[in-house]
Amino acid sequence: MSYRYLGNKTRLTDWIVGEIARILPVGSTIADPMCGTAAVSIALARAGYAVTAADALTFPVIHARARLLAKQPPAFKALGGYVKALHWMRSAAPMEGYFFREFGEGGKPANGRPPRLYFSATNAAHIDGVRDGIRQLAAAGVLTEVEHSVLLHHLILGANKVANISGTYGYFLRKLSRSALQPLAFEPIEFEPTPCHHTVLQGPVEQLASTLTTDAVYLDPPYTKRQYAGNYHVLETLAREDEPVAAGDGGLRPWTDQASDFCYRRSAGQAFRETLKRLEVPHVFISYSEDGQVQEDELLSILRDFGKVTLHEQPHARYRSNDRVKDGSVLERLYHVEAF
Repeated sequence: MSYRYLGNKTRLTDWIVGEIARILPVGSTIADPMCGTAAVSIALARAGYAVTAADALTFPVIHARARLLAKQPPAFKALGGYVKALHWMRSAAPMEGYFFREFGEGGKPANGRPPRLYFSATNAAHIDGVRDGIRQLAAAGVLTEVEHSVLLHHLILGANKVANISGTYGYFLRKLSRSALQPLAFEPIEFEPTPCHHTVLQGPVEQLASTLTTDAVYLDPPYTKRQYAGNYHVLETLAREDEPVAAGDGGLRPWTDQASDFCYRRSAGQAFRETLKRLEVPHVFISYSEDGQVQEDELLSILRDFGKVTLHEQPHARYRSNDRVKDGSVLERLYHVEAF
């Protein structure tokens, strides 16, 4: 299953993990506190590291739990096993609930605007049916935390695949695309019995930084002005299992309390400085694009206040969420800060 998320590092993981492995012995502990899709977390786990993954948003935490903590198909005793759990999701009775009303082509948004075309009417009703079923199972206390996360992980991946968007959930397409007309699907995922024990936390990096006691930390901060909390509000709602007020034409949930200082030119440099000040680990690795809000000279100046800095660079294809985004390759930089 592919992850069509802004800043997703899947294509860069071999390079990133390879550079980290030059410094960090196998079996070491490393934190990935801005884990996103957990692509780097799972790659580090495969390479033999004990990973602490975290994120400020809920949907990345769901991904991280499913990818790191579920090392084999969960038992799903209440549903008769993993295969039957997927069958249960596929056959969930449709409901005309919150997603149907606010995000489906046949809906009637509470604020009176025309239907938001994030999903076909059929898929929106299916999403509501699965959401209701998961909530009932959780309320009955028959799911473990990992089982609960695996079900939500599947729901997020399935919904993301049929969402009628160009790349993010800032807005929807004017007409239902071919992929949006496909039925919501729940395909089996591969569970990976990685060798070490892993941990998954939630919270902003600025709060978690001082609590991390790992051998190293890998930071992957946002580098554009586009806030993840606003651009992935639909997935955050799936992960949180709530029904927030869907505001404006785009139906955004309240998200400004989750805004990242790394997204703003005026505050990104200070966000780096504050995070590094709170980290007390021997090694910090930072992924950052040449397109980032903080220019290379400024970032190097900040990092050198905290240790010896080594820079590695790798060109890769630029992420494009729509046709207005410039094409071509972009230089990804991996900074290694070895504490004084």
